[in-house]
Amino acid sequence: MHRNPTRRGSSTRLAYNANGLRSVPLDEAVRVLADAGYDGIELSLNAQHVDPWSFSPADAERLHQVLEETGLVACSLATGDPHLFSDLPFEPALVDPDPAERARRLDLLQRGVRIGVRTGVPLVVFSTGSRHPAVPAADADRWLDEGVAVLLETLHAELDAAGLPRGRTVLGIEPEPGFHCQTNAEVAAVIARTGSEDLWLSQDLGHGVVVEDDPIGSLEHHLPITRHLQVEDIAGRVHAHLVPGDGDVDFAAVGRALGTDGLDGWISVELYDHDPVHRDAARRSREHLTRFLLSLSRVVDVDAAERTAQAAHG
Repeated sequence: MHRNPTRRGSSTRLAYNANGLRSVPLDEAVRVLADAGYDGIELSLNAQHVDPWSFSPADAERLHQVLEETGLVACSLATGDPHLFSDLPFEPALVDPDPAERARRLDLLQRGVRIGVRTGVPLVVFSTGSRHPAVPAADADRWLDEGVAVLLETLHAELDAAGLPRGRTVLGIEPEPGFHCQTNAEVAAVIARTGSEDLWLSQDLGHGVVVEDDPIGSLEHHLPITRHLQVEDIAGRVHAHLVPGDGDVDFAAVGRALGTDGLDGWISVELYDHDPVHRDAARRSREHLTRFLLSLSRVVDVDAAERTAQAAHG
């Protein structure tokens, strides 16, 4: 671990991924989550909200206006929608054996990086995609490192052009079951090879439960290089996202791993299959997480105290 392990609990906040509210426009999704008591929204590249081929400066301005009105923060941009290109989920990958196909994915991710900088999110998240069975791991690592270098160059160029400091927006790699990088340690190896302070780990609790031998231990061990933690429940180590409290995940153990200091970043609920019941899913998720994750409970207690004080002086 080459990053500073010091974490500031006061910065821990709770968000909800917009891919769980696709049936409503983005501005309405922001208002729904603000009304539900969330601190932030995780934006998602998809045709409904942030279309990588058509998202315009006017769209960004409308987003900024509703965020300012509600006080919600756009905490990250997830670029992993499975069907951005075709009905083949997550294809093509960054590690596709066809250079033209890798270039297609890389172009999409570059668009995501530019949108991320222009919308002001602190983190743009991507995954490696699947490695074809005939492709040696070393070849996939080389293609991945080449792609990451291009994305970092794109990030720095976009920040420089906007007159923004390096580090204002950074990149995160999310491990995904079945992908070339599916564990936290595999992403940590990419970060170490790259040696960039602008590349981080974006953990997903449920993914860890599915693929890690010791998911809670891996979560805790990799916190120093983690900028973002997606959470959901999992039942029977099957990769299907459930509302926290509806599966087998020991959220008390997760809370102990995070401790009272929590994560120097965002915790984000991801329930992409719960759009029809998104209000209920958002409410129940927040209730369960603030019960077991002490760092979130501290934030909720402080916020409640501030509202009480404001009411008393109102």
